[in-house]
Order: sequence, then structure tokens, then C-alpha cells
Amino acid sequence: MKKILTLLFFLLLLGCAAEITSSTPRTVIVKAGIPDMGVERALVLAEAECAKKGLSARVQAITNPNSDRYIFECV
Repeated sequence: MKKILTLLFFLLLLGCAAEITSSTPRTVIVKAGIPDMGVERALVLAEAECAKKGLSARVQAITNPNSDRYIFECV
């Protein structure tokens, strides 16, 4: 958990970081930061959100190739 919080802190220092736009008990949607650094940046946020429920994040879908939103499933 401490590792996740540290990573989250560094992401916030980088500028326009990714942000969670929606969260349910089983799904997290993350809007990529600017510039979009790929799903890895979004995964850090999704992992932190899922960890609140004792779960891990898994990429469920990228809404479409032109989108900046990533969908994760908490498992």
C-alpha cells in the first residue's frame, strides 16, 4: 500500500496526471493524463482505487483507439 501511495504522489508531481472519472465496487474508469503515457499510468490509479476494497486492478478495456479512457476491473 505504501508503494502505491508513493507512486501516486510522483504522478501528481509530473503535471497533468491521470484521474479517476468513475468508480464502482467492481469497475474503475481512468482518464489518461496529458500527454497520455499509456495504460501503465492509469493502472497505478486503478490499483490504488481497487486496493481500498482489498482487490487488484486488471485492464478490462480501452474504450476505443481514439479515447483517453481506460476501464479496469477490480478482481
